[in-house]
Amino acid sequence: MSHEPGADELRMKAILKKHRVGPDNWWEPAETPFAEDTPDAEPDDVTPDEDDEDDEEPTGRFTPQPGYWPRPHTPAIVDRVRDRAPAAISPATRRFFYNASAAGAGWLLGLYGKFAWALDDCGREQGIGATIVLGAASTMLIAHVWDRRTRHWWPGIAWAARIPLATALLALALWAPAAT
Repeated sequence: MSHEPGADELRMKAILKKHRVGPDNWWEPAETPFAEDTPDAEPDDVTPDEDDEDDEEPTGRFTPQPGYWPRPHTPAIVDRVRDRAPAAISPATRRFFYNASAAGAGWLLGLYGKFAWALDDCGREQGIGATIVLGAASTMLIAHVWDRRTRHWWPGIAWAARIPLATALLALALWAPAAT
């Protein structure tokens, strides 16, 4: 069963070739069997412009064309909202809400209780100095090992990754040695 290309197939192939899109721009076979049948095909005796010679790229078997892959972009509404947001809330206020909401999430998840228990237990057994060292060391360890590696993640996931550090800082800030 032989496949003869129809008029629509030849027309679309010529349009794609004209716009330098499709597999024909990566791999050129030794002869193109349908090139002479297309109505929009350029004749072989046409000489290229002098400017085209400078712009020619090395054509290999699998040379990708620059305009083939789509370039994703954010919608215009997102850019407009993002441009107005800094005027509405100062960066320091945004940082405060970011970290406070992460600490609040740690409180709701029960992570605060575990940090507070560790600090309280260390304060009863070893003293105030050891508790401050424990709190500062654990906060620095979380910041160094976990938080600094998750800051570049997508904002929602980065916020969730900030929960342990914000909760440890909250537990250290709320620890009151004279309350027990």
